[in-house]
Amino acid sequence: MVLASELDLEALLQRIADLSREVVGASYSAVGVVGPEGELARFVYSGIDDETAKLIGDLPRGRGVLGALLEQDRPLRLAEISEHPRSYGFPEHHPPMHSFLGVPIIVRSNVFGRLYLTEKAGGREFTKDDERIAMTLAGQAGVAIENARLYDEVQTLTEALKDLAVLEERERIAKELHDGVIQSIYSVGLSLQGSTSMMGRDPELSAKRIEQAISELDNVVRDVRSYIFELRPHVVEEKGLREAIAELARDLEVNALADTFVDVAALTGLSDRQERNLIQVVREALSNIARHARASQVSLHATRDGGHLTLTIEDDGIGFDIDEVIRGQGLGNMHRRVADLGGTITMERRSTKGMRMAITIPREGELGSA
Repeated sequence: MVLASELDLEALLQRIADLSREVVGASYSAVGVVGPEGELARFVYSGIDDETAKLIGDLPRGRGVLGALLEQDRPLRLAEISEHPRSYGFPEHHPPMHSFLGVPIIVRSNVFGRLYLTEKAGGREFTKDDERIAMTLAGQAGVAIENARLYDEVQTLTEALKDLAVLEERERIAKELHDGVIQSIYSVGLSLQGSTSMMGRDPELSAKRIEQAISELDNVVRDVRSYIFELRPHVVEEKGLREAIAELARDLEVNALADTFVDVAALTGLSDRQERNLIQVVREALSNIARHARASQVSLHATRDGGHLTLTIEDDGIGFDIDEVIRGQGLGNMHRRVADLGGTITMERRSTKGMRMAITIPREGELGSA
């Protein structure tokens, strides 16, 4: 979830390096990106301070042990780096490194780079369990890297279309893609990652989850077509708004291991436009909770009050400072969608812990031309 929240590729590579060192228990870690000729084109490290890095000088180019790992697509564990036939030693001022673990990072069935970890905590060597943990992290990193790449491509395309007459339509489609399609694809990616990890233990359940993921991807394709023609998302068209919200809550339970409580019976009599916007606001809100909140319980409750409907989403997570939070595209889209319906979004910390979000919109009869 931490990796998924980062859409800048350079910052993401640094997060992967930092998290891998913490999760596996290594003193140093790095992410090496493979170039077009199979060389080490980029090297992002963690555990070495800036002053030491300046004294060491140039970053590795993929020779020695790192070069040996670049030439193969499987993990490499060493109790002593210097004993490997390809070892060149270390430059002056380089900290001592003995134990070593390297695993590939796969993106779309291609090797994007390698994750390197050295100097296991406590002076021990890396174990087979460490290798499995590193492989799992590298798999999740691959999903996050592809997500960042897709986001970058969307941003590049957005910039290219700025001066075209279809600017308003482009922004509508970009908003729909971010709130609906990208979130759905990421959810499917998490589900597939979980399926691969349980293939050996429970192949029947794994196959069932893969079938569900394929079905969800079919829905995503239909949604893309619907967004282009400004229709309702497929899940709302097929199951209705209340069941669509319940399905998003079930996805949250699977992907974030949080208990959800849903009572949205009051959400009736809405127009297609209201339903189309409201489901995307809920999708973005639950996605943010899954990525950032570390919540164990999430509730969604809808009420009617005169001419308005209110949907309240609460979690018991870590919360955040509303005045200091950086509003990215997701939060901005949420506020714009609700404002377009003549409504409001309020966010506040709960008295215990976590956050409360209240989405209030006029009922259909109160909307007028909206």
